[in-house]
Formats: sequence, C-alpha cells, structure tokens
Amino acid sequence: MQWIPTITLFLFLYPAGWIVSRFFYLFDRDISSNSLSIIGTIVSFILFLVVLPSWGAIRWKTNNLWLSIGFDVKNKFEALKIFFSGFIFSIFLIFILFMFCVICGWIDRLDYIKFIDLLNAILLIVGIVFAEEIVFRVWLMEEMSILFGVRRGIILQSTIFSLAHFRSDIGLLALIPFLTGLFLFGLVLTLRRTIDRGSVWGCIGLHGGLVGIWYLFDSGMVVFSIDTPYFLLGPSRNMVNPIGSVIGITILLVTLFFQRRLFARTGRFLASTVKASFKDEIP
Repeated sequence: MQWIPTITLFLFLYPAGWIVSRFFYLFDRDISSNSLSIIGTIVSFILFLVVLPSWGAIRWKTNNLWLSIGFDVKNKFEALKIFFSGFIFSIFLIFILFMFCVICGWIDRLDYIKFIDLLNAILLIVGIVFAEEIVFRVWLMEEMSILFGVRRGIILQSTIFSLAHFRSDIGLLALIPFLTGLFLFGLVLTLRRTIDRGSVWGCIGLHGGLVGIWYLFDSGMVVFSIDTPYFLLGPSRNMVNPIGSVIGITILLVTLFFQRRLFARTGRFLASTVKASFKDEIP
C-alpha cells in the first residue's frame, strides 16, 4: 500500500491548482486557456513546495529536508561549484554538437543574442528546469526507491520523466527517438546527482545549460543550413530538438558510459533520504 501516497499527492495538487487558476477568470474574462493552464501548473508547484517538508518528515523520516535532498545552500561556494561544473559540462556537450555541424558545413551563420531571448533562457533554468529537477530527480526518485529499490527506481524515474514530455503533435517515427533521448537524459541526470554526493545543483546546471543554450541556438543565434539532416538536429523537421537526434542519443550513451565508470570509483552511494537497499544500486 506504499504506492497510494505517491499517486494521490499529484491527484490532489493538480486539481487544486486548476481550481485556484479559475479564480483568475473572474478578473479577466479574456484570459486564454493556455494562460490558465500555466497559472494552474505554477500554483500546483507552489503547493508541492509547501507540502514537501512535511512529506519528507513523515514519508522519508528526515528533519532537514532541503539538506538531505541536496539543496544545501549554507556552503554557497560548494553549491555554486557543483552548479557550474554541471553547467560547464552542458557547454561541452553542446560544443561537440556545434563543432560536428561546423565540420559538416551545416551552419550558415552566427547571429547576435537578443536580450529577450537571453532573459527567456535564464527563466527556463530558474523556473522550468529547477521545478523538473525537484519533482523528478528528488521527489520521484525518492518515491521510486521506496517502492521498487534504487536500481529499478532509477529506471522507472527516467521512464516517467521521458513519458511526461510526450508530444502528440509529432509522428511515431519522431516520437520514439525523442522519448528515448529523454529516457537516457533522465539516467544521465540521476547519475549526475549520485556522483555529486546527493547534491542536485549539478543536475540543475547540466539540465539548465542544455535547455537554455539550445533555446538560444533555436532562437536565431545559430542559423542552420537547410541541407542539415533532420536526424542530426532531431527528431523531425517540425520539431528541432537534439535530445531525439542520432548524435544527441550517441552523446548521451557515451556520457552514461563514462558516468558509470566514475560512479563505480566513487563507491556505492545514492544520496537518498529513503532506506533503500544498496545491493542493486548501480543501474
């Protein structure tokens, strides 16, 4: 019966966010359904943050939630160091893709970065990426470890992370590599947290860097040639996202290979508040 709280939490939070968002309709009758959906999601996440400390104390038996889940900000220098190590690694991965395109002649020109695009990229890191890392790499990973053990928990957490980004506006042939890339990315981020001894700042830096930098690329900073094969930028011409491209998936697989070796050298460790068995920790 341990799975009941895991499922019912968001069955409560999402309707609560939806109900609260409807009050905005009373003040603005012309507000779009998309805006109401965004407001509802923000409200749900705020409620989630409010509930999380009590959830950790009762469910995970921890008295210092933020420290135990890797959000220690007392040592600001260490937190920044871990964040920028992840961010710099994201630059390295993007650089590999960029240089591959340059060598193949698939980049027409480079353009300047607009201030509004830079601001949106920062908001992506501060808002969406931060929220996703708390939900998936922290809360969901802890819950999956309780229910299924660490090894299977890592796999299931990455699977749910992938499926949560399901797109109905792309075909099946594009959807399969897209979800595959997201699944591998979920594994990369989870192992990143274990290598960082439980700190989630490295995950935020890596995830945020990839999302933010590619957003700048896609906003016009890099103009790709029309001859660029869509399978490189992936997963289709209608949705350019390298996470679902052949080279993107290859880079993630190579990253997992080296992460796994580094993880083995750091010892059997998973920074988790749950009392998970470590016998099957390495995925």
